Amino acid sequence: MAGNGGIIGPLNLPTGVTTVLTQVNCSTCHTLNAATTQLDFAIVGGGGGGGYNQGGGGGAGGILTSFCNACLSAVTVVGGSTVPVTVGCGGAGSSGPPTTAGTNGTASKIIIACTTYCATAGGGGGAGATQGNNGGSGGGGSSCNSCNGTGNSPVKAGADGGPQGKDGGMAPTGGGGGGYSEAGNTDGAKAGGDGFIFCVAGTPYAFGGGGGSGGPDGTPLTSPGGAGGGGDGGLQDTNTVGAANTGGGGGGGNSGPFISGKAGGKGVAVLHEQRDGGGSGMWQMNTVFEYRKDGRW
Repeated sequence: MAGNGGIIGPLNLPTGVTTVLTQVNCSTCHTLNAATTQLDFAIVGGGGGGGYNQGGGGGAGGILTSFCNACLSAVTVVGGSTVPVTVGCGGAGSSGPPTTAGTNGTASKIIIACTTYCATAGGGGGAGATQGNNGGSGGGGSSCNSCNGTGNSPVKAGADGGPQGKDGGMAPTGGGGGGYSEAGNTDGAKAGGDGFIFCVAGTPYAFGGGGGSGGPDGTPLTSPGGAGGGGDGGLQDTNTVGAANTGGGGGGGNSGPFISGKAGGKGVAVLHEQRDGGGSGMWQMNTVFEYRKDGRW
């Protein structure tokens, strides 16, 4: 009996409490909790694939988020409504010919209250003398030292506003792909840039780290991907794919012998449903009547 002002029925929690925290890994229509009034979200595009032949790491998928005082605010929603979610795929790594860059991923999208929000895909890493691709985060440069991809490209406006990622790194033997919070090479030559790391209701999330490229010819070193799912780059097939459902970029390959770039990671969406603040937790009588009428009491 207690908890509803003495009325027998379902517990009416005070407003302001978390109701649902969901990680969406596949394209779907997500149904919100009936009591949800506010929705925070993070969406991550698919990561770019790594390049071949002194290849750059793939750039991380772009990130669009309302968490952590980012560029967007929580969205007012209608409880019980549906939110269409499109989760972008990672781009393929390049397996040749030697000047073929990695493939860009594909974008992730959600539609909330008739507004579409889009996280741009990560750019593929460069290969040989071919430039890394632009994207949410840019692909790493290749043996052409200034051929890094540009992040946050195209520049977003309106519902897609705010930076979505950083540039790829530049290096004579392949630069690291960019991440959400760091450009490629920030943590050392050829290292992938770190992604977006945040915590909700005690659950940590890390997305969107760019992949590193391989080391110089004949040096069997591994170049680390960025924190948040970036694949490692390296010789002798030590490079790795971007982690699934992080939007991490794929690791770049190198020459001596030629090693293919690896694929970028699939994107993801995180939806945090909550009530608005200020309520007492007591039922209004007209709400009780509606619940009784619908058979939910």
